[in-house]
Amino acid sequence: MRAFIHKGLSKHRAGDKGSRKRAGGFAALAAAVLLTAGTFTGYCSANEPERVTREDVKIGCIIAEEYGFFSEQLSAAAESLSRQGLIGEYDPPEGVRPAQEVWDDICDVQQIENAEFVKESFYNTDQMEESEMEDVFFHESDVDLMLVFGTVAGVWLTENASELPFEYMVFASADPISGGIVKSETERFNDISFAHVDPGRLGRQTELAYEIMPFDSIGVVYEDSEAAYSYSGIAQLEALSEEKGFEIHRLHVDEPSKDNDYDRYYNELKAAYHELIPDIDVLYITTGMIEDEMLPWLLEEVHEAGIITVAETAESQVEYRALMHITMTDAPEEGGFLAQTLVDYLDGTPIGELNQVFLITPHISLNLETIRKTGAKIPMSVYLIADKIYEGQETDALSGTEKENES
Repeated sequence: MRAFIHKGLSKHRAGDKGSRKRAGGFAALAAAVLLTAGTFTGYCSANEPERVTREDVKIGCIIAEEYGFFSEQLSAAAESLSRQGLIGEYDPPEGVRPAQEVWDDICDVQQIENAEFVKESFYNTDQMEESEMEDVFFHESDVDLMLVFGTVAGVWLTENASELPFEYMVFASADPISGGIVKSETERFNDISFAHVDPGRLGRQTELAYEIMPFDSIGVVYEDSEAAYSYSGIAQLEALSEEKGFEIHRLHVDEPSKDNDYDRYYNELKAAYHELIPDIDVLYITTGMIEDEMLPWLLEEVHEAGIITVAETAESQVEYRALMHITMTDAPEEGGFLAQTLVDYLDGTPIGELNQVFLITPHISLNLETIRKTGAKIPMSVYLIADKIYEGQETDALSGTEKENES
């Protein structure tokens, strides 16, 4: 297992670059992002034809795997629909529950007159063989629309769209364009699909991290597959490295395929992190397959070496010792967008005319214990605008004056 270097440049530790910090540049970039975040980007026409409300739409759900964000977004969509009076009173679950349980709750409180959430039409493609997916999805004529969560499931449906008897909407895909789910922000590969697109979602994350702490070399470990290349944001990282002039050191580790494969996965992942240590300033933690509680063990040597860790997937990874996370997903915002998209669809907007673009508001979270351990020099302006600052592992986030005092 050898590191592949994207391009050569001299290397320094990120903790020694206090004089190079560009807080002003970061603030300007963050402001520009915030001005456009959390908004729809529409492509409306003044001569738009009158819509005809759909009748008796049967809706199913497909997830690519059991992943907490999928159920959180689905639950947030249900809350939005409930607030609008389109379904009955929905009580969001405490903590993260399996997506099927959330789906069952939605089916139990549904009230939309022209639509039905079909409880039996819930599928997890991670638990299905290829032949089973073909048998089920090619003949699922009882469903008119599938809500789909995740890149892998969205790609499979797109590759097999000519055989599908239903339309589908893909959410929670890190980059549906590079992933091959849609052609662009406005173009589809077929006339039965939709995908939520947040332009620059992944590139925005690494660009903001670079503006906070300019680095010379970054390490990344991901599976050597097209899907992982897409949802790990490697294309965007490569583009940024060309612009900024830093190195990318990369190693590949296969993600776990079964529950009993995690021991192999974690051992290989820790070995990969260890191999990268001499060559990098920053480690980009890219895969959502890592269980949060494993992070203190996985990152122990990395942090002892003074290396900054940026978590791609979730803020919860900062709670478990990753140094920083810049949100690229937001379940309440994206759930609200899902709900509005569904309402527009039921009101008669053709699936090919639904607006795919919705920008997520970025949020910054930091772990003070890890900052101290690595010696990272974080600009004061970043502390002041950070949304959450964790004191250490598994602690409550600081807020308000507490956060300012800690900073």
